[in-house]
Amino acid sequence: MSYSINIIRGQAVSIQDGTTSIPIASENTDYQAVLDAIIAEGAACFDGDIPAELQAAADAKLASGAYNADGI
Repeated sequence: MSYSINIIRGQAVSIQDGTTSIPIASENTDYQAVLDAIIAEGAACFDGDIPAELQAAADAKLASGAYNADGI
């Protein structure tokens, strides 16, 4: 899977997954799946560089113990 970022006026507003636009909102399950992909796959899951704020959110999720590699 390959994600890209939608930027408006210099700010990341959503993540694109094919034709689906995923809001950058911690309560969104698709957003959480993006963070999981960043943790599991790193830069391979993104077209271009992973935005710093997404990488920081993925790092925080991993550090908090909220990431489950088994998806359970």
